[in-house]
Amino acid sequence: MKLNKLSLSLAITLALGSTFGMAHAETTAAHTKAKTTTVTNTQAKATPAKATTAKTTAKTETKATEAKPATAEKASEAKAEAKPTAKATEAKTITKAKEALPAGVYTDTKDNWARDAIQAMSQAGYLSGYSDNTFKPSAQITREQAAAIYGKVLQHNLNEQELADIVTKESATSYSDVEADRWSNSAIKLVSAAGVMQGTSKTAFTPSKTMNREEFVASAASLAKKLNITTPVKTEKIRFKDEDSISLDYVADINYMAERGIVASGTTENFNPKQPVTRAQAATILNRMLNGAGLATPKHAVPEAKAETAVKEDAKKVEKAVEKDASKVSKDAKKDVAKLDKDAKKDAAKADKAVKEDAKKAEKAAKADAKKVEKDVKHNKNEAVAQKTEPTRTVRPVRRSTLKALDQKQQSSLEDKVFVELNKTYKTPEAFQDYGVMYWRDNQLHVALKSDSDISTVKANLASRGDSTVNNYVVVEPSQYSQTEYDAIDANFRNYYSKNEKAGTILATFPDVENNQLYAVVSTASKDTQQGISKLFGSKVKMTVKR
Repeated sequence: MKLNKLSLSLAITLALGSTFGMAHAETTAAHTKAKTTTVTNTQAKATPAKATTAKTTAKTETKATEAKPATAEKASEAKAEAKPTAKATEAKTITKAKEALPAGVYTDTKDNWARDAIQAMSQAGYLSGYSDNTFKPSAQITREQAAAIYGKVLQHNLNEQELADIVTKESATSYSDVEADRWSNSAIKLVSAAGVMQGTSKTAFTPSKTMNREEFVASAASLAKKLNITTPVKTEKIRFKDEDSISLDYVADINYMAERGIVASGTTENFNPKQPVTRAQAATILNRMLNGAGLATPKHAVPEAKAETAVKEDAKKVEKAVEKDASKVSKDAKKDVAKLDKDAKKDAAKADKAVKEDAKKAEKAAKADAKKVEKDVKHNKNEAVAQKTEPTRTVRPVRRSTLKALDQKQQSSLEDKVFVELNKTYKTPEAFQDYGVMYWRDNQLHVALKSDSDISTVKANLASRGDSTVNNYVVVEPSQYSQTEYDAIDANFRNYYSKNEKAGTILATFPDVENNQLYAVVSTASKDTQQGISKLFGSKVKMTVKR
C-alpha cells in the first residue's frame, strides 16, 4: 500500500492565501465549478484499494463503449502511480502529484479505460473520489456503497412528491446490522423503500458485503425501472458465453440491461456474474444507463422552470421551519427537507435532541481543545475565544521535527511496515478507513484511531517489531472520526451548501484531525447559510469565506 503526497504549503497557499498559512493535518480533494480555478489540497490518507479486476471484465465493459480505443482498455486499473519527491514541510499530508486535472478526472483515472464514464458520473454528482484526489477505479463496491450511489440518483431525479411517497415507507424498513448512526443508514433506507435494493434476509442488509456483477446489474435494472427509463431495445436475443453460470434470479434483469446495450453481450462474451464489480465498471454501467435517458445531469423536474420553482419552494419551507423552531435540525439534510411538510412535528423532537447532543459534543470538544492549548502554549492560555455563530477552533502552533527527513523510498518502506501491523487488526487497508485516518506531519507518519483499545493494540504490534525507524517516525494517536466518516461529513456539507448558496463555490475541504472537524473554504456564504451550517453540523465543520 503506497501513500501519495502533496506539499501542504502549496495547498494551503492556494486555498487560504497568506492569512491561513498554518499547517493542517489532512485535506480532501478540491471540488470546484467549471469556471473556478482548481485548488489542490492536502488530505489525510485515503488508502487505495487492493482489489484487481480481471482482464476479461475490463474487456467486456469496454466493448460497449465505442468512444474508447482498445489501448485505453488495458491501461490504468493496475497502473502504479509515481510518488513525488518528498519534501520536509511543517505539515505534510499524503497526497498525489501536483497536476491540474479537469473536473471529474482523478489522478488515477486520467489514463483509465473508464475515464469518460467516471468523469460524467462525478460531474453529475452521483460518484465521488477519495480525499487524496484518487478514484480507485479497481476497488470493489460494497452493498452500502451501491446504496449510497443509487440514493443520490433517486434524490436528483425524482420530484418532491415521489421522494415523499418513498420516505413514508422508510419507517417499515429496518435492518439489525445497519445502526441508526451508520453513515449509509439513510441511503439504505431510501433504496430499500424504493424497491431498488433489498436486504440479504428479512432482518439483515449486510452493508459491507462486496457486490458481484450479477447483483449490481440487477439492482441497476431496478433503478432504471424506478426512474421509468425507456431506453430503446437494441438486441432482442441475448446470449452470453458463460450464461449457465448466471443465477436464475438475476437472468431477467441482466437480459433487460443487455437488450438495451447497457452491458455487453454475445455468444463470445463472458458476463462473469460472480466476479466482484469494480468502481470503474459501476461508473460505466451507470453512465450508459443514465446518459441514454438524459439523466447524466442531475435534475428534479422538467422543464427547468419547474425545477427552479421546486428549489425556491424548498428554500421557503426550510426558512419557515427554522423561524418556527430554531433548534429543529436533522442529521440528514436531504431526508429532512423531504419530510418537513409531512412529519415536521415528529421530526422536531428528534432534531431538538440531536441539537442538544451536538451542543454537548461541541462543548466537550471545546474544553478538550482549551486544555491542549493551555499545555502547548503556556504564555497564551486564554487566546481561544468562543464565537457566537460557530464553535471554537484551536489553531495549533507549528511543530518542527528534529528527526532527519525520510526520502521517498524510506517513507514508502515505512508505510508498508505500518500496514503490515494494521492489517493484523483491520484485515485490509480498505477496512482501516472505517476505523481511522493516516497522514504525514512534521516528518512523522501519524496513525489516528477512533478506538482506545485499537490504539493500545496497534502500539504494541508496532513496538514488537523492534524497528528503530518505526519507533522514531510513527505516531499513534486518537481521532474522533474515521476517513469514511470524514468523507460522509464532506458529502453532506457539499449538498447543503450547493442548495443554499447557488452562486457560491466550495474552494477546498479537508479534515482537521487534531481538532476533529472538517475544514471548508468557500467563496461566499450568507448569514443564513452560516447559521444553517453551524446548526446542522455543530463542531463537525469549520467554514471560512475566502473572497
